[in-house]
Amino acid sequence: GHHVVATDKKTGEIAAGVTFKLGELNDDDFFDSLDFSFDAVIHLGAIPQHFEDRDFEVFENNVSSTYKVFAKAAKNNIKVVIYASSLSIYGTAYSKPWTSPEFAPFDESLPLNRYDSYALSKEVNERTADMWANRSTTAYVGLRFPFCKTMKTCEDFALAQRDGDPEVIKTAAKILWGYLDVRDAAHGILAILAGNSTGSETYNFTAPDTTAPRPTSEMLAKFHPKTKVLREIPGFGALTDCSRWITAYGYHPVHLLDRKKLGI
Repeated sequence: GHHVVATDKKTGEIAAGVTFKLGELNDDDFFDSLDFSFDAVIHLGAIPQHFEDRDFEVFENNVSSTYKVFAKAAKNNIKVVIYASSLSIYGTAYSKPWTSPEFAPFDESLPLNRYDSYALSKEVNERTADMWANRSTTAYVGLRFPFCKTMKTCEDFALAQRDGDPEVIKTAAKILWGYLDVRDAAHGILAILAGNSTGSETYNFTAPDTTAPRPTSEMLAKFHPKTKVLREIPGFGALTDCSRWITAYGYHPVHLLDRKKLGI
């Protein structure tokens, strides 16, 4: 029921009814050509990971493109901007030293450990949203997404852990075994569009379980023994506390790993 205009630097299969424009957000001529006369902007455009040898490019790209989107949205009195933050903001994902969350389950108050340009770019973007919310009537909602993929990719990731792939096991532990099916991400965005957002807020938004092959308490004890466990995390429960998100928008992810089917 929404009229969608999408832009990306790569082309591909475009859903029926979607207007698509090919271009780079950091190309000023292209960006200036974009029409912002809409009710909402969903900003997911960024370099989606850290690159050690060119980390400044990640920071420059992600911060500058987001600033321009936020500013133009405010100038055009758009009602709400929904944007991708990341669970990587907490600093465990790309840190060179092994880094553990201070406590679990953790909400948005978990201290940020700044080890990489990607996490730093997400923090800057959240503060940029705060600034533009102060200067305008536009609301800004940031979603701290985890490993956000198709269910097939999430299943393959879980199976690789089960089968003992050492690199996947390390990566999964560093991203705290969180995941979210892209369909749930989309429905979460729809929930925001249907709501009445104000100001600037960010939320943890993950599935309620993990991709890990063993219960969460066992995984924490093995990989993050210094993490303070605030309360029991039953079974394969997620390390993330998403209660603020659920209270604000009421959406619970429904596309979850079928452990019985996968044999994990």
